[in-house]
Amino acid sequence: MKTSLKSKKGLNYIKIIKGVVNAYLLTLFFFLLLGGVLYFTKITESIIPHSVIALSAISIVVSGVNATRDIEYMGWLHGGLIGILYVAILLIAGLFIGPAANFGFQAMIDLALGFAVGAVAGALGVNL
Repeated sequence: MKTSLKSKKGLNYIKIIKGVVNAYLLTLFFFLLLGGVLYFTKITESIIPHSVIALSAISIVVSGVNATRDIEYMGWLHGGLIGILYVAILLIAGLFIGPAANFGFQAMIDLALGFAVGAVAGALGVNL
């Protein structure tokens, strides 16, 4: 007897990769909107650091929910991996962009928060 694809227990790497790519595309869209808002209004640039964190978290949540919506198992792990890969790629890109990359305690906190936000989103996606 053949086992169906839905009954297979394990990680769906394609969904994780698609989730990370979708998170970056969504972040790019949000950053373009933020740039337009900053350009056409009198809002100062001091909101940029907080906006980047919030928009990145929203992107991880939306992508985690979308990636895990049609799977039936381990949504928290799928979503958590989407979140941690999203943050890890940002940290690695920071090595090439900024001269003073710091992989200390703050990087570990960022990775943990990325995993936590993604895990919550993945759990929500499985249960929707």
